[in-house]
Amino acid sequence: MGISPVTIVTLVGVAIIVAALAFYLITIASTLNNVSFTVGTVLVGVRSIAAQTEPLAPVVRDIASNISAIDQDFDALVTGGQPRARKASGGLPHGATAYRPRLQGF
Repeated sequence: MGISPVTIVTLVGVAIIVAALAFYLITIASTLNNVSFTVGTVLVGVRSIAAQTEPLAPVVRDIASNISAIDQDFDALVTGGQPRARKASGGLPHGATAYRPRLQGF
């Protein structure tokens, strides 16, 4: 007894479906590989930017300190050493530091 034509058609149909699924899965895997590479490249760029801007906070604090010293010296020069009335600047309170969020995982 041989294989019936219905069995052959069924096996060919199953083979076509399996081949189509394999093709789509390979295509999806290739796309995910490209996306993974792109995400890795972006992550390296973000880490590089974070590393390059890290030294900025101490520099800004030094500039603020220098401006404060210049302001005090200028006040002493203009007022002859007498304190003057100050207006609120609307900035950070004296001694406060700006909020600096940290990226997780960096």
